[in-house]
Formats: sequence, C-alpha cells, structure tokens
Amino acid sequence: IVCLCKGVSSGQILSEIRRGNSSVKGIARSCAAGTCCGMCVRQIRELIGVAAGPIQAHSDSPTSTRAS
Repeated sequence: IVCLCKGVSSGQILSEIRRGNSSVKGIARSCAAGTCCGMCVRQIRELIGVAAGPIQAHSDSPTSTRAS
C-alpha cells in the first residue's frame, strides 16, 4: 500500500499511470492517493518516474496546506 489514508496500492497507481495520469494531481483525481496527509506523494512521484521514464512529476501535493 502506497497511500495508507486511502488504501491505494502501487499496482493501482501504476495502472493509473498507464492510463495516462502522469502527475501527482492526476493520480489524486483518479484514485485519491495523496489527498489526505501527503506522506505518500514522494512515493507516487517515484512510481511516476519509474513507469513513465523521462516524464517528470512536476505537480505539488494536492493537499491544500502543509504544516511546517
């Protein structure tokens, strides 16, 4: 499981990437991964990088604010 908050697996995220979602925001819209605490965003970016090759994940976390 990549996103513990929403229960989204790496397989689900890779499936979304194959469907054309090549950004963190695209993944968030399609399966809600990365929309709660944001702890999985780094791993989502890594999966996008591995699966999509040279395509880079430019989007920031889809969460509205982050506490420092």
